Amino acid sequence: MIMECVALTGISRQVIRELVANGIRTLEIRSPHNFLALLHLSPGDVIFLTEASGPDIVTGTGGMLTRIREIQVVTHKMVQAGADFYEEREAQAARVQLAMVGHGRVRGVKSLSLGSPTILDVDEVCYYDAG
Repeated sequence: MIMECVALTGISRQVIRELVANGIRTLEIRSPHNFLALLHLSPGDVIFLTEASGPDIVTGTGGMLTRIREIQVVTHKMVQAGADFYEEREAQAARVQLAMVGHGRVRGVKSLSLGSPTILDVDEVCYYDAG
């Protein structure tokens, strides 16, 4: 079955392994391209996770299909002060809780442009144990 999915790219292999092992994982997304992609999504949406970076995604790239359980945008405030200076910075991140749906493989890239979510056509891949 082919489905159109937004992709989160450049996800570490360790995070993907933990998602496979536990079936659920919460990520804090700080990279601008993945953060912007999450702003277009809602709980219940199916997304594609891959360790490949956006420009490296081609037909056949593998990854995980996951369902969004929860999204939360958080703001981190950082203060640095000294005897003669005071600096305050804020950074936003998105916390997203994902549940594993299955394995997937890219069939085609629909959209890969700066400032927009990466959108892919993805096939669900089924693995069967014949033993």
